[in-house]
Amino acid sequence: MNVIIPSVFLIVLGAVIYVVGPKTAKPGAAGSTKLAGLGAMIGGLVLMVSSGVTVIGVGEVGVKHFLGTIDMVPLEQGVHIINPFASIEKMSVREQAYPPDSGVEQIEAQTSEQLNVSLEISILFRLDGANAPDLFQRLGTENQIKRSIVLNAVRNGVRDAVATKSINQIFSPDRREVANDMLREIQAKAGDRIEVLDVFVRDVQAPATVRQAIEDKLAREQQVASEAFQTDIIRERAQQAIEEAKGVAEAQTIITAGLTQAYLTYHYIEKLSTLPAGSVVYVPTEGGIPLMRTLGGGGN
Repeated sequence: MNVIIPSVFLIVLGAVIYVVGPKTAKPGAAGSTKLAGLGAMIGGLVLMVSSGVTVIGVGEVGVKHFLGTIDMVPLEQGVHIINPFASIEKMSVREQAYPPDSGVEQIEAQTSEQLNVSLEISILFRLDGANAPDLFQRLGTENQIKRSIVLNAVRNGVRDAVATKSINQIFSPDRREVANDMLREIQAKAGDRIEVLDVFVRDVQAPATVRQAIEDKLAREQQVASEAFQTDIIRERAQQAIEEAKGVAEAQTIITAGLTQAYLTYHYIEKLSTLPAGSVVYVPTEGGIPLMRTLGGGGN
């Protein structure tokens, strides 16, 4: 619509020149005056027609509005012929970061223990192109939409998510679960007007006393875990020693059960046959008084 006024001006100017010019022109210049007026009118018409053609780029949608009336059907990417007096508001439906340019939104929140924390948050989102006319009607341009929907949804969603978490969860090395909860809360606040793709917790800060208490607690938990690990090792080794002792005892029981009198007598006689003559041997008796005998000779 910004070219309509110039185009109308050219058409009117050309008509005036075409009609009035020849009457006031010098002799012999009437024809060129008419030609100049005709050229101005044609230029104005071309400019007006060209203003009725708009191009919606890749990753964009267009919202057409004229005299306070908004067309609720968005213009998709491509070339469109429109009312030359209408205006087009273009909006990006690509993935966008908020805040832009690798910035962060600093948000003050309270944990479930009512402890104050400061978080640096950024998100990835995109506008729903189908809702672009409605968003434009209620909120305005793309920048106004970001300031209204995105900013408010991020701040309120993060605060609601943090309010359900303990200070230990917020300061956990793995913040993915916290970020996922924030994403759900932000999406709930934004509704279907935007799609929240991801949330990043860049940094978390707390008062020095709170941070020191957290660090002390983590240190104690690590110490307890280490001691429990050492206890498990000692318990496991003791159990192994018990099992080994049981194995030895069972082996001794089996061996003892196999040492019968007949078995021992057999091995005694077998051993005697291998001894050289003159060897002194122990001879058990039923009375319990041992006898000493010399093989191949007389006994004592």
